[in-house]
Amino acid sequence: MTRYTLYSGLYRFFNGVVLLLLNWHIASSQGGGYDALAISTALSFVPAVFVPPLIRFCPIAGGARMTAAGLAGVSLTLLLIAAGYDHVHVVVALNFVLWIFFFFLESTWEVWFNDEASGLDNVVLRKHSSLTMTVNQVALMVGPLFAPLFTRAIRAEGVVVVCAVLFAAVAVMSLGSHRTAAATEQTLQEADPKSQGSLSVLYLLAFMLVWPVLGTFNLMLPLQALSNGRSMLTVGIMDMFLGIGMAVAGTFLHRLTKSLGSWVLVGAAVAVAGAMALWFSVPGFGAPQMVAIFALGCAFGSMRVVLRAEAASAFSPRQVGAIVANANASSLVLLAAVLAGGRYFSSHIWLAPFALTLLLVLVFQGIRKVQSSRLISIEVSE
Repeated sequence: MTRYTLYSGLYRFFNGVVLLLLNWHIASSQGGGYDALAISTALSFVPAVFVPPLIRFCPIAGGARMTAAGLAGVSLTLLLIAAGYDHVHVVVALNFVLWIFFFFLESTWEVWFNDEASGLDNVVLRKHSSLTMTVNQVALMVGPLFAPLFTRAIRAEGVVVVCAVLFAAVAVMSLGSHRTAAATEQTLQEADPKSQGSLSVLYLLAFMLVWPVLGTFNLMLPLQALSNGRSMLTVGIMDMFLGIGMAVAGTFLHRLTKSLGSWVLVGAAVAVAGAMALWFSVPGFGAPQMVAIFALGCAFGSMRVVLRAEAASAFSPRQVGAIVANANASSLVLLAAVLAGGRYFSSHIWLAPFALTLLLVLVFQGIRKVQSSRLISIEVSE
């Protein structure tokens, strides 16, 4: 698990640098703005449709090697983006290709995590989930903060080239992991998550909300900054507060050894509602927004930790990979609807990640109810 934690953390760091550079470039360059960034964000989710069959029929065995293949694709695409960096439309088009590999990696990282987690009990599993999620979020929050600092030393396209090389280095290092859980040798029929019925549908809905939360957050940050006359460094700092909140949530949950209970869901809902109220009462893009984003990070981060840990205990690695891939593909429709509506209330587009996080809490409450009813049924049958 140590190798997984280190490499996934490096990936998130470089990912944070690249995402902020590209989003800021698209939003601020001539020919960019809301429409260009919204189209780029929507197109970035289209590749998710291709990922489920890629994951299901991938000939590469093991999450580590699947991840290495995805990282190699990211590296090559970034080199092409650097070559056409001065042309916004070229960047938008190649961003589409880049996200094919990003979504593939979102599933392969989960497969690798489940390979490593195979055989662990729920308490240890939740601790590993919290620890790896915390490391990833710290890395993801530091990346955007470093992006504007890197561009002060070298041109933005040069930073993209450096990130491409570093992604390639992580790919090579990932090949050193030979851990493959026995569950990955399942037949396609055994790996089908549909065998879990309504529970798999609810997990699908929950994972379907994860990327739209992040997508709308990354969309609204540069737009809010530009409308308030702020710089890319401000965006990096705001992004950092989301990461800090997620890291705090992961660190806190990492210390728990007993059942989390419904109070986690209540706390997440209260944090998001309070953050929205604060932003409404003190509009702008300053200290109140930092507090609101921190609260959003705490709520969203806690939900991701619990969702990931409980999915790993309820499904096999291949099933989790299939659920995440299908959820990411389905999230395109949801994100497209939000972005289309946001065109008419762009000044309030900041509401989107908060509202979607509340929906995530409600869906997970449904998961808890189904799990409780199944547990009661098992106890009665015994």
